[in-house]
Amino acid sequence: MADHADRIRHYKGAPREIGLAAGLELGARLEQTVDHYIARRAFAVDTAKLHAGALAWLRSLPKRFQDEFEGMAEGARLPVQKLVEWCYIEECEGHRCSGAVALFDGRAWVARNNDTFVPELWGYATIREVDGRIPTISFGMEGDVFAPTGINQEKLWLHYNWLPVWDKPEPGKPHSPGYVFLTEALELCRTLDDVEAFLRENHRDGGMMLFAVDGKTNEFAIFECLCAKHLRRDPSEGWIVGTNHYIACEDRTLCGDEGSVSTLNRFHRASDLLADLRAAPKAASLPNDLIRILADDEIERRGRELRQGEALVTAYANVACPSSGEIWYTFGGYPAASAGDWQRLEWPWAE
Repeated sequence: MADHADRIRHYKGAPREIGLAAGLELGARLEQTVDHYIARRAFAVDTAKLHAGALAWLRSLPKRFQDEFEGMAEGARLPVQKLVEWCYIEECEGHRCSGAVALFDGRAWVARNNDTFVPELWGYATIREVDGRIPTISFGMEGDVFAPTGINQEKLWLHYNWLPVWDKPEPGKPHSPGYVFLTEALELCRTLDDVEAFLRENHRDGGMMLFAVDGKTNEFAIFECLCAKHLRRDPSEGWIVGTNHYIACEDRTLCGDEGSVSTLNRFHRASDLLADLRAAPKAASLPNDLIRILADDEIERRGRELRQGEALVTAYANVACPSSGEIWYTFGGYPAASAGDWQRLEWPWAE
């Protein structure tokens, strides 16, 4: 069993102080991560647009994130442009993911595969305690400011899957990518009602299937989000599944097939396995039974299919019970659900 302590970072303070501490701690490794990721993804994006748009995009973000980027750049002695391009490149990506939430003995458990590129860079956890905001844990790459998966001290769990869109944000409405939205929401929201209000006030730059679990009440739902509209999907019979297509409305983009792990195939396979687990006479063994579902050959992405020449792989996976603060995560190794280094992350805050 690998030692995963060096894959967990914990920062406290004002945003710029947090960025500075991260930059100083990571140093040259941060530059290596940024260079490696951008080099692997550069062929799939418009590099001229990337260079030209990154700083303007940074200035459109809430000041709290601008400050963290600037502090990190100072600490790591990197141009802020390079750090921002590392995040801004995600504006051009369309990842594929699978997720589910289900009740077991009255507690909500969430299972999540994040299917993305350059899987060797993922598998890190960052605990942030930003002054005046709710402390959070996020899961992603080393040094990430934003992440698509996380939980806060209020035991609100959020993660999102990519969705296609056919609309745009309303003129004059604040809007951001899903990973910015999620990071901000974790620092500001305590309940599902808070999340839904935040969705109404803040539009998105792209589609997002947002899974939300309130561990205080074991309430959970999926918010299927276009840029300017969202639809809430509540669980049926104590469970819910989502991949990369809309269920709450007609999906205008759903046509053809992506192969054996298409969004429809993953959705139906995960639904069947989860329904069988819930109906089994024997009590579920958790987290193992949910890990088994994530690692299923028809759900996990194992690099068999290429997108623009790059393998799309399950780079990390999570199983968690927000109510009890139990969190399992793959600290490296891929495809993550079947071959990752599953470890329990201890709840960092006193109850």
